[in-house]
Amino acid sequence: MKKLLAVMTMAMVVLATCAGPVFAGGEQSTLLESLENTEMSLYGEQLPGAIIDRLEQIELDVFGQVETGSIVNRINRISSATAGSFGSKVSVAYKLASVEWFLKRRVATEPVMTKLEKLETIVLGTPGTGSMASRVDYLLAVCLPDGTLKTEDVTVSGGQPVLIKLLKKLDSSSTQKGQRVEIEIARDVLIDSQLVIPKGAKTYGVVTDVSPAGRLGKDGKIALELQGIKALDGTVVPLVFDEKTKQLNESLQWAIGAGLAGFIVFGPVGALGAVFVHGKDAIIPEGAEFYVAAGSDVRVHGMTLPVDVVVELTKDMPIVEIKPGK
Repeated sequence: MKKLLAVMTMAMVVLATCAGPVFAGGEQSTLLESLENTEMSLYGEQLPGAIIDRLEQIELDVFGQVETGSIVNRINRISSATAGSFGSKVSVAYKLASVEWFLKRRVATEPVMTKLEKLETIVLGTPGTGSMASRVDYLLAVCLPDGTLKTEDVTVSGGQPVLIKLLKKLDSSSTQKGQRVEIEIARDVLIDSQLVIPKGAKTYGVVTDVSPAGRLGKDGKIALELQGIKALDGTVVPLVFDEKTKQLNESLQWAIGAGLAGFIVFGPVGALGAVFVHGKDAIIPEGAEFYVAAGSDVRVHGMTLPVDVVVELTKDMPIVEIKPGK
């Protein structure tokens, strides 16, 4: 009986280790999903083979050696080191994005390994060797002011303006409901001297409603629901069309076409924005820029910028007073 109980206990431990949820970054996901997400983040594709073989390949690339422990702990260790989350140490992805921003003043959305090799080629003339962690740390040392990455926890307040750019033309005569619309951050988002959302970061919106112009002056209409944007540390900041940013859009003199009736803004509930044009199809051209807002207060790791860089980035920024709840 004791032997049977021991076997059953061991089986329960194995099941809990291999099939249980993985808690990384404050979100619950299955073990396989966490591994696949890490692979997509690092390589842009899933690795072939058994889980153990894939884990060992990632560990060799990231740490330069195969780690020990349970599969769950090893996946969590990799996830924390490569992608990170609020409350954890600065990740490889964060460090690499920081190097890229100081070199290019923007951050591209691409696999970590691809980005690392590109930046090494720019800086060193050829991709480096060794573990990913050591290679990224070397780039930090040679590319950042004083060779160090400085960060500070800050809050992106609900209502914080975020300038976005549409990467594809929208037209109420041809756009389809459910269509995915690629969006790019058009201007760095700073909280005091902390960079929180870099220029070039990408997200998307989903067309929730579209109506072509009709007879008798029927308006063309496009309604869009925004997805959140990842801050520099990977934390997701929700984006909404907010009445507080309407004046900023008007100050941009945003012109979509002749006969524009206006930018109709709904409240944060539903996060919907719509464009109406009297008697004509609503057309939002590729490259159109306009302001949206952070949908709620979000705590993030900001990258501390030198004073002269902050002055350079903020000299043309509009002054906005954020009054939460109003």
